[in-house]
Amino acid sequence: MKRDKIRSGRTFLLVLNNLVLPKVSVFLPHDRKFFDLFEALADKTVEAAELLVELCNAGDYSRVSEISERLGVLENEADTIVHEILHELFFDHTRVTEEKGDIRYFAHNLDNVIDGIEKAVRRLTFMHTLPELVSEFAPVILAASKEINTAVHCLRNMRCGDGSLEAHCIRINELENEADEINRRWLRWLMTTPTKSPDEVLERLLLKEVVEILEDTMDQCEDVANSLETFRLKGGF
Repeated sequence: MKRDKIRSGRTFLLVLNNLVLPKVSVFLPHDRKFFDLFEALADKTVEAAELLVELCNAGDYSRVSEISERLGVLENEADTIVHEILHELFFDHTRVTEEKGDIRYFAHNLDNVIDGIEKAVRRLTFMHTLPELVSEFAPVILAASKEINTAVHCLRNMRCGDGSLEAHCIRINELENEADEINRRWLRWLMTTPTKSPDEVLERLLLKEVVEILEDTMDQCEDVANSLETFRLKGGF
């Protein structure tokens, strides 16, 4: 009887090992996969910001449509990464709902930075010249994107070789304050400078929308920094 029980127990373990555990492993968290996906998304953010700076440095309005199309491709690639992150979260049963919400919020805010850049350039396709205000926002957005990229690569061990995660978050907030100042200055000019024709009024309205989109893009950068701070306080994600 005792030998039968031992034999039965061994059979159960064999079945568990060969049939059940491989299926259960599908539902286990893939932290390394999350790191890879976040870093890929952060890389896309820098690429988008670099395209905006490239457009401004070229100073050639004829390139707006080309850059807009390239940003559209980047946006689609970023959306694919976000969907993959959400898919991974769905099958991660080791995290509580709050933790999943933090990760989802972080991924969407990171994606929104790319969306904002793409949206601003798409608005520029309705214009006839490249506004000076874009050239002021572009390097600030690029600097914030690079800080985000470096900070995201810190998440694997919560430290960086060239400084702490906290330092990058502080710098992103400082850059957002610089963008606020650019925003206030241009809105003041747009709302107080007299126009000379009805066509100029329409152009002012479009310029105002571009300013607001670029400012919102920097707000999204700040939201990313806030999520990074949340991860830092919790010791990871």
